[in-house]
Amino acid sequence: MDNSQTIKLSLQSIEIPAIRIYVHAISILFTLFLLKWIFGKQISYFISILSEKIKSFFSRKKAHSDWIASCRKRKHWPQKQDALALDLRGHYLKFLTFSITLTGNPNYWRAGFILGNEKLKANQIVETQNGITIHTGSGYDKREKILPIWKYYDNFSNNNPDFSLVKFEKMDKRVFVIDINSKNFMTVKVQGEVIFAKKIDSSFRRRVYLKAWVDANPDCRIKFKNIKYSLWC
Repeated sequence: MDNSQTIKLSLQSIEIPAIRIYVHAISILFTLFLLKWIFGKQISYFISILSEKIKSFFSRKKAHSDWIASCRKRKHWPQKQDALALDLRGHYLKFLTFSITLTGNPNYWRAGFILGNEKLKANQIVETQNGITIHTGSGYDKREKILPIWKYYDNFSNNNPDFSLVKFEKMDKRVFVIDINSKNFMTVKVQGEVIFAKKIDSSFRRRVYLKAWVDANPDCRIKFKNIKYSLWC
């Protein structure tokens, strides 16, 4: 009697790799590698543009009702001033636009906006360590239709502001447009003219105030209209 055992193997129990699938996958990866190598910069640029478009589409758009700044004396507030804090809800500012009109005819006035970090207080007008102030005001040339713009940032402090002049057609509508991209580059236009284009400290996008003020002149009221802004998600 033969006590030896016989072991039978079945090829059906052995999994053979799907060679064709692997070759196909490797071909796709190789093709993608070539495209990246040849068109790498163009692809990166396209992805960057697409990303900006997507962020812009999903940015939080907001609007604020017209606001009248009542420039009068307040306790612990230097000068006669008033300020409106925009609600950023913990996000960074992306875009802001508004227009300024006068109610009455004050001899001396200033109005504009301030961007800053969490250390900037609402009653501060110029504080370049923690923010940027840009405003217009009285002293414009009605005959030549030239509007002055004062800018305070970096080393341009209280007694040494940066300065621009822009042309205007209607004094009842001084329009500001502020745009900040994802790399913190801020562009500011007044009456459609660029008066500021510079990379800013990212923390300066945490607080935004619309502000108006006068010196020792009679109280005055300055109206901010068409206030619209958007935030980065």
